Amino acid sequence: MMFRVLLFILPLFIAGQNCWEGGASPELCCPGPGGNPDCWEPPVYTYETCCAGWGLPPKASDSVAELKIDAGAVPALPLLDGGKMPMSGIGLCCRPTAQGDAVRQAVLDYLTMGGRHLDDAMLYNNHVEVGKGVRQAVELGIPREEIYFVTKIWSSDFGFEATTAWVERALEQLGLDYIDMVLLHVAKVNPGELPCDTPKACRQETWLALQRAQKKGLIKHLGVSNFGPRQMQELIDLGGSPIVANQLEYHPWVPRPHRETVAWCHQHGIAVTAYGSMGSSGMAQQMVGIGDLQAIGGQYGKSAGQVLLRWAVQNNVSVIPGTSNPKHMAENLRIFDFKLSASEMDVLNNIPESQHMHHFGHTPDSHP
Repeated sequence: MMFRVLLFILPLFIAGQNCWEGGASPELCCPGPGGNPDCWEPPVYTYETCCAGWGLPPKASDSVAELKIDAGAVPALPLLDGGKMPMSGIGLCCRPTAQGDAVRQAVLDYLTMGGRHLDDAMLYNNHVEVGKGVRQAVELGIPREEIYFVTKIWSSDFGFEATTAWVERALEQLGLDYIDMVLLHVAKVNPGELPCDTPKACRQETWLALQRAQKKGLIKHLGVSNFGPRQMQELIDLGGSPIVANQLEYHPWVPRPHRETVAWCHQHGIAVTAYGSMGSSGMAQQMVGIGDLQAIGGQYGKSAGQVLLRWAVQNNVSVIPGTSNPKHMAENLRIFDFKLSASEMDVLNNIPESQHMHHFGHTPDSHP
């Protein structure tokens, strides 16, 4: 009977991109050497990915101790509402190790190492594990008030009532008392998902619902992702809470609309966070393999990836590179002990337009 139940559970478990969906659980899958084999679907879902450390007291990976940095060494961007956001964080999306127990361990390692900025989203299907990692870090002595946890609401949950329910669901999944910042994940609202009269109305209703949750102390700060100036102005016109941050794809090759949006945000005091700084999984090898970047990095004892991150922060943009490797986490945090020259910045700021590209398909202000 157990075998048949697990076979029924497995398709839901896999489709959900989460170790513990469809009825699967650590208690069901993890006990014993190797756990229950009917729970696993390599290479993403394995005993090692989902059950590593299950049942043991939480602790950081062994390599973290020698990689620690002072959390205060990471500068913070000032926010319009008086808050501050660390300029270097970790993205919790889009890789096998951003799921299951692996992402819990990554969060614990990152916070123990000295990182403080976590970037997540409901869409990533890992709130439960990420929240557990945050709570374990707090148990081990990391002050909760030092942790800057960001998550995002997808357009399928836009609308006043849907957003209100989403806030409760997110907090329940995370097991946290509050969220430091919630972003509207995209400006685009698909016609089949439209719970309001227009996309603009959906975004505004969502913003008003988030403001209400903010007044209750459930959310500290509000922002957007992949929005352009027109779409941001529509929310600003509502009054109330300011947009404190806009997150969008940003690297030296992004097209003109992205660059213009970053400039607009800076002119209006809105902090900018870059995703895809090193090309993400699709283009990372090509971007960090560029000889000129490697040569620049070599002058400072840094990697090409660190050069790209440093370029962003020197343009007053925070970064959230994703990794679950403690060595790479440490490299991504160690970008504040060197500075690119004016000529190096000039080269990276003026990539010929014929070479512009972006990987994720979100163009600011391209949707009504």
